[in-house]
Amino acid sequence: MTNPARRELPRNIEPFTLVNGRFVEVARGLVPLFQAEAAEGEKLRAPTAAAAEALKSSGLLTMLLPRRWGGAGISPSDYARAMIQLAKGDPSIAWVTQIINGTTWVGSITSDATQDALFGQGPRLICGAYNPPGIARRVEGGYIVTGAWPYTSGSRQADWAQCGVFIEQADGPPMPVLNMAYIPFSQIEMRDTWFVSGMQGTGSDTSVANEIFVPDARMVTMDKPVGSIEPGKRNWGAASDMLPVVPTVRATGLALLLGGAEAMLEIVEAESPKKAIVTTTYRHRTDSPIVLHDIGRIAAQLDSASILLFRATDIIGQLAEAGADMSDRQRSAHKAQCAQIVELIHHAIEGLMFIAGSSAFSLSHPLNRYWRDIHMGLRHITNIPSLGYEIYGRERLDARPNITPSGAF
Repeated sequence: MTNPARRELPRNIEPFTLVNGRFVEVARGLVPLFQAEAAEGEKLRAPTAAAAEALKSSGLLTMLLPRRWGGAGISPSDYARAMIQLAKGDPSIAWVTQIINGTTWVGSITSDATQDALFGQGPRLICGAYNPPGIARRVEGGYIVTGAWPYTSGSRQADWAQCGVFIEQADGPPMPVLNMAYIPFSQIEMRDTWFVSGMQGTGSDTSVANEIFVPDARMVTMDKPVGSIEPGKRNWGAASDMLPVVPTVRATGLALLLGGAEAMLEIVEAESPKKAIVTTTYRHRTDSPIVLHDIGRIAAQLDSASILLFRATDIIGQLAEAGADMSDRQRSAHKAQCAQIVELIHHAIEGLMFIAGSSAFSLSHPLNRYWRDIHMGLRHITNIPSLGYEIYGRERLDARPNITPSGAF
C-alpha cells in the first residue's frame, strides 16, 4: 500500500552518506575489546563501562540517524556490514547498538515538533519498547502516561525512552491502536528484571512510567503515523526518511545474528586442526571427511544468508533513495526472504555445535555465549519464519485479511 502522504512529494532525496567501509573498520577494531568485556557484561547483565564508552565515542550508535541531526546517515547495507563485524565481538553489544540505532532513527522520521523536541539540543539516543502498551490519559497540553515495558534494550545508554501506549477514551476502554510516547530516562524508573539465558549483556530491564506528563510534541499518535510527510514539513529530505520502518529494522537486525554465526564458524575452523574426535581414530577433526563436508555446508549456508541479507538491505535502500514506497507485496516477499535468512543461520549454528561437541556448552567456551545470544535473537517476533511465510502466502493468493495489518510487516 502506498503512503498517500508521500504521493505528490518532489523526489529530490538526499542520498545516503558514502562511508567506504569506515564504520566496518571501526567495528572491526573494537572486536578485541568487546570480546574481552563480554564475560563481565554477562555478569552485569548490561554493557560494561568500557564497552559503553567505546560505543558512544566511536559514533556507532548514530549510524542511521540522518546528518541533519548529527548522525552519519549511512545506508542500510553499509550499516549491516558494520553490524556483522560488531557482533563478532559480542552479539549483546551489537544488539544494544541495533536497538538504539533503529529507535533513534525512528525518532528522526516523526513530525517536526517531535524531532525538534528529541534532537533540538543535539544528537540524542533513543531506545524503548511497545509491548505490553501503557495507558495515556489526555490532559491539557499533552498526556499522562503510565506503564511498564520489559525488554528495554540499551536503557543504560539512551537519553529518551520510546514507549508504546493506548490512549484512554472517555466513553469506553482504550482504543487498541498503538501510539508512541517519548519520555526522558531521567523520569523513568528501571526495574531489574533481565534474567535470561541469551543476550544477557544487553541491559534489557523493564522501564516504568508512573503518571508522567508527556507534552503533545512528544506523543506520536497513529492518526499521523511515524514516517508521514505532510506539505511544509521541514525536517525531512534524507533517504533515511523514506525507509520503511519494519523491513529496515528486521533486515538490519539479522546482520548481527549473521555476524555472530560467522564468528562461531571462525572459532570451529580454528579449533578443528588441533582437536581430536574422541572415541574415533581421528586425531584431528580435519582428518574426518564428514567434518570437512559439514564445514563446507555450513559455510555455504552462511554465504547464502549473506547474499539474501544484502539483497534485502539493498532493496529498501534503493527504494528510499528513489523516493519510492514499498508495496505490501514487496514487504511480504521481503519478510519471507528474511525468514529464509533466519533458517539458514539457525541450521548453521546447530551444525557448528555438533562439530564442536559437548565441551562447547561449557560456560567458559566462547561458542556457548554466541550460540545462546543468537538463539534468543532468532526468536524475536519479527524473525519467526512461519509467520513470514504465511504473510507472504496470503499476499500471493490474496487471502484476506492478512494476519498482520498492512504496513506492519
